[in-house]
Amino acid sequence: MKPYRFALFAFLAVALVGVGGCSNNDSAKTEADVFLSINIPTGVADVNMAHSGDVVEPAMTITSHGKSPTAVLSQQDDVVLSEWVVTCTRTDGGSVASPVWHDFNQTTYVPAGGTASLVNYRIFPGDYFLQPPLNQLLCSGCLDKETNNPNIRQRLHIVIYGKTIAGKKVSLEFDVNLNFFYTP
Repeated sequence: MKPYRFALFAFLAVALVGVGGCSNNDSAKTEADVFLSINIPTGVADVNMAHSGDVVEPAMTITSHGKSPTAVLSQQDDVVLSEWVVTCTRTDGGSVASPVWHDFNQTTYVPAGGTASLVNYRIFPGDYFLQPPLNQLLCSGCLDKETNNPNIRQRLHIVIYGKTIAGKKVSLEFDVNLNFFYTP
């Protein structure tokens, strides 16, 4: 085997071993010594757009965990979450979904190894009721043009970005399913 072929083969073998060792571990997605989890005991499922206003989750608890069970966490590992990004996809067969929403107005502090309890936290802006595809439902008897249904179901993929006090990046991802309809 020629030297350059051997070098190429060795490089590819090492690259494949490296890729094989990767996993979808949520705790590995951040550079901080902590990772976050969320508990939503009773979420919003149905949204009547006749009662205009933002869609809020009644209660959520965000918990900080050390990546290592033996890690000693300090105040430098406390997390400040500052950006919410909500991406909608249709779950009812339709193709047009609400636009991506970026929210920089809700800051949440999560102590290292502790929790943050959020009450009536905004996850979807009421202004989006006036935009496609939800605007199609804003009358009694109106139907979605794609599905011919009186409701639109969307999955909200929510990613919350933040940093520890030490400046290390942290993020939390979760999904919320909503059923939008209009009943005066």
